[in-house]
Amino acid sequence: MMGLKFIYKVLGKPVPYYAKYPLWLIIWKPIRKYINVVIIPNTPFSRLRVILYRMLGFNIGKNVFIGMKCYMDDMEPSNTIIEDNVTISYGTYFTIHGKGQGHTPIHIKEKAYIGMRCNILSGKEGITIGRDVVIGAGSLVNKSIPDNAVAAGCPIKIIKINEETAPGISPVELKENKG
Repeated sequence: MMGLKFIYKVLGKPVPYYAKYPLWLIIWKPIRKYINVVIIPNTPFSRLRVILYRMLGFNIGKNVFIGMKCYMDDMEPSNTIIEDNVTISYGTYFTIHGKGQGHTPIHIKEKAYIGMRCNILSGKEGITIGRDVVIGAGSLVNKSIPDNAVAAGCPIKIIKINEETAPGISPVELKENKG
């Protein structure tokens, strides 16, 4: 990439950020993007989709279902963590980056269920979707959801928390999270 830096300096133009990357990475990134955006979402077998996502670097647990037409943000695959026994329905989008923020994590804990066509945005601090959480279809998840909650909406609002399985959540906390 020294040649590219030299050419830009001779032309008097600023050197682009990718000139610092090794050649193999410049070649790999569009290939990874094509695999992630075109091949994996259209693969008709869930187990094969999960295997391919793992090969790209996503942290995915055992017994996970990821529906077709899902888009997992591949800017930093290791920042997406999906624990065991999670169900992600069809057409769900994950984003871990955006303007004015770094690559922040998305962590989905065990036994979570995410309805179809949800958008999960990690924001500036990242988000965690708790254990045994149910996210309604079409929701915009832009904040963390505590364990054992049912949440839906655009933007997401907590509808209820199962008191038997989440004794540590007070009604005051629930009221604060609903807004």
